[in-house]
Amino acid sequence: MSDINTNSALSSLISQYGTDEAKAKSGISTTTSTESSDSIGNQDVFLQLYIEQLKNQDPTEPQDTGDMVSQMAEFSSLERLTEMATQMSAMSDSLMSSQALTASTLVGKSVYVDSDTATVSDGSSVSLKTSFPDDAQSNTLKILNSDNEVVRTVTLTDETYNWDGTDGDGNAVEDGEYTFNVTSRNADGEVTELSTQLPARINSVTINGADGTTLNVQGYGSLALSDEIEIVS
Repeated sequence: MSDINTNSALSSLISQYGTDEAKAKSGISTTTSTESSDSIGNQDVFLQLYIEQLKNQDPTEPQDTGDMVSQMAEFSSLERLTEMATQMSAMSDSLMSSQALTASTLVGKSVYVDSDTATVSDGSSVSLKTSFPDDAQSNTLKILNSDNEVVRTVTLTDETYNWDGTDGDGNAVEDGEYTFNVTSRNADGEVTELSTQLPARINSVTINGADGTTLNVQGYGSLALSDEIEIVS
């Protein structure tokens, strides 16, 4: 016959961690059960409860071995899932820290963005990127000043071009804003205007904002760090 201390210990455990059915069988109210900071996911608590159940089981109807194995398997699965969740959380924190560090090193550098205008000062050069269509026979770049006058025309043979800031006669152009217009002509004489990408300076970084970690680009806006970006070398 179980002593009073053993029954008290069992009742306490069932009150804290038992199911409603177990509480009902033990005469414990489901609305007044004792709160505890421990968790049934704690291995020591689980084993303590299980041992107490075995010690106080009805000897005429002992617990089935299969039930024990099933409960142990369920607990083991729960324990592994808890560990995985903890590890995934740690990995997520590490990834965010790595992204923040990577993003901070890009401040002050330039990145290619969709644009057709750039500012020239003191004879500075401008790098340009475009993409030729498959049926292109010839590709032409025209550089225009703020008065919409063509200062230089270039036949492009490559999808990247570095303008040295000079006009068609080799003279340095005046400081100001310049527009880059690229067109492609196919075998039928059809002309297509192509998009261009020009460098823009990364002024700052927003860490873990509404759109994640973003690069704040001068004259352009925000670029997500997860986007495909190309830093100007």
